[in-house]
Amino acid sequence: MFHLTIKTPAFVYDETKILNGLNSLADIRLTARCKILFSLKSFAVVDALIFMAPHLDGFSASSLFEAKLAKDIIGPNGSVHVVTPGYKPDEIEALSEISDYISFNSLSQWNRFLNRVNGNASCGLRINPQLSFVEDSRYNPCRKHSKLGVPLNQILKTLEIDNGLHKDIEGIHFHTNSNAETYGPLLETVQHLDKHIPRLLSSISWINLGGGYLFNEADVSDLYKAIGLLKDKYNLEVFIEPGQGVIEEAGYIVSSVIDIFESDGHNIAVLDTTINHMPEVFEYQYRPDVMQESVDGKHEYILAGSTCLAGDIFGTYKFDTPLDIGTRIVFEYMGAYTLVKANMFNGVNLPSIYAYTSEGRLELKKEFGYEDYISRCGESKNVTF
Repeated sequence: MFHLTIKTPAFVYDETKILNGLNSLADIRLTARCKILFSLKSFAVVDALIFMAPHLDGFSASSLFEAKLAKDIIGPNGSVHVVTPGYKPDEIEALSEISDYISFNSLSQWNRFLNRVNGNASCGLRINPQLSFVEDSRYNPCRKHSKLGVPLNQILKTLEIDNGLHKDIEGIHFHTNSNAETYGPLLETVQHLDKHIPRLLSSISWINLGGGYLFNEADVSDLYKAIGLLKDKYNLEVFIEPGQGVIEEAGYIVSSVIDIFESDGHNIAVLDTTINHMPEVFEYQYRPDVMQESVDGKHEYILAGSTCLAGDIFGTYKFDTPLDIGTRIVFEYMGAYTLVKANMFNGVNLPSIYAYTSEGRLELKKEFGYEDYISRCGESKNVTF
């Protein structure tokens, strides 16, 4: 797939692998009688989203720009769902015009913005069920003092005081997990809401179960139980919004070795990419998978990125043959949270974007250049190109 004519660094997405993930979701949609949204926060390559759109019921967005992108792609053939902790007063009308579903993150936002929603957007609340399943508080939506959603105990108190709120809320959204490989926590969350807010569940028309689950890897029996409870008992329209679970295995970062030298007894191979092209490597401090790695390889190198950040290091890897200047290094499982988070620290260019099509062709989709860099720096009229 990654022949020498490809310009590095490069991000390559595999259409066949994307389609395989979407087909798995189609089975879930049919069996569970739910609707499938794709979460743009994980991946937002336009041509890939166009390829995916016919297999989806819509997109979930977390900002005005993501919502505009979703609407441009899905048009009248699906729905756009928006939930964000940061609705801005000067954007709410524009959001309401292009969104089909809006979930407000707080009762404060609900009270300030509900009357400013124009068009046909169905409005609901994001709820924090106050059940924690994620140990790392940085990624735990239900952490103590969470900013994500109305705490369940606050909802209960408010509903006791304001009976009219039942009639105004059309749906609820929650998101309680991250990188989960089982649906047990999702079922537990649904049962928790069923126990504590049955009256609210009986009065709304839809519920969004969020993401945070590796939809193509987990046993789906608990997912079916959770959705079945919501549909059979409350007759709700149910949405799920996978992101990483669909796209992670379908993406690669392709790089080239641009220098090799020895440092304190270890061989250092500097690549033309950087951890800033895959920021979660640094955030999570994990060692990414390399396609050419050999567990029994006799040639060991520390793979390093090309910025001046001392910690721009991918890890230590072994190879069957020595690396040379120009050797290709391919990082696997890079579909999610790479380009959407990538930055141009040190002025290092972003990866070019390629599609590996279902027909087996490599197609260049986008190259970045100095114009992209300078535009992020507050382009001056005195700058000439």
